[in-house]
Amino acid sequence: MTVATLPDSKATPLNIRIRQEQRSLIERAAAALDKTVSDFVRDAALREATNALLDKTVFHLNADAWAKFNAALDTPPASNPRLQDLMSRQPVWAK
Repeated sequence: MTVATLPDSKATPLNIRIRQEQRSLIERAAAALDKTVSDFVRDAALREATNALLDKTVFHLNADAWAKFNAALDTPPASNPRLQDLMSRQPVWAK
């Protein structure tokens, strides 16, 4: 079970102060998505929190693993004719 799917019995309030124009914008966006303001703000905050933490993820490698990692990055990709064909086409949105 993820944080976003915890039962309501585990929910705790989170209070923030924002300007009225910010609140109005959030209310309009929530209404446009047919969500409550609480659901909209919670979903947006969780998405941003996840992205912030993923951007800061650090992994440690020993010298041998680091060398293999760099070698993999330096190795040219294998030929892929289907990918080359796809990348040579004009995108649908550009037609």
